[in-house]
Amino acid sequence: METQKIGLLGGTFDPVHNGHLAVAKHVIQALKFDAIWFVPASLPPHKDGHGDGREISSFTHRIAMLERALRQHPSYVISDIEVKRSAPSYSIDTINILLQQREGQADLYFIIGADAFLEINTWKRHKELPTLVNFVVISRPGYPPDKVGEVIRHNFIDYTYEPSNATWSSQHSKGLFIMQQMEPVPISSTEIRRKVRRGEDIAGLVPQTVEDYIKRQNLYI
Repeated sequence: METQKIGLLGGTFDPVHNGHLAVAKHVIQALKFDAIWFVPASLPPHKDGHGDGREISSFTHRIAMLERALRQHPSYVISDIEVKRSAPSYSIDTINILLQQREGQADLYFIIGADAFLEINTWKRHKELPTLVNFVVISRPGYPPDKVGEVIRHNFIDYTYEPSNATWSSQHSKGLFIMQQMEPVPISSTEIRRKVRRGEDIAGLVPQTVEDYIKRQNLYI
């Protein structure tokens, strides 16, 4: 069986929005991935609720919104791996389980924004991650590539940068750090929830099917 290139896009997806879809589209086209797996977190270890004081919506609601958003994208897959575990959703545990399930038949690429990547030293067993998975670091306004490079040099041994393909690699670890520049999509789940709470329009921020679901289920009110 041919080894597949699979991108992993994690998050709470509360709700999934057009910014998430823009990242998935950019990465799958730019890096020629076979699939993007959306991995909604069940119990994010860094928070037990949203920064706006609201509880995270049930996994059932978040999966339902993802199903509606991804229906027209056959290369996008939803992984419910997180809900099957009672423990917090640590990335290294999720990645290990996915690798076991694929039995070595996939190269995994963890997709992450530059802002989140700068905090990777706070992650569980973060230094082991490049031995298991590649990283695709998406540009974010206010987070220059030099900052990302500093984090890589500080946390991961013997990585060097190749400007021709914007990739960090090491002779001692198979994992790559691939930098991806893309136009920012100024959409956030937090702002969408606030707009819904205020009764404001969210058209264009989420797929129509997701907007319909939010209204029908009275989410974020």
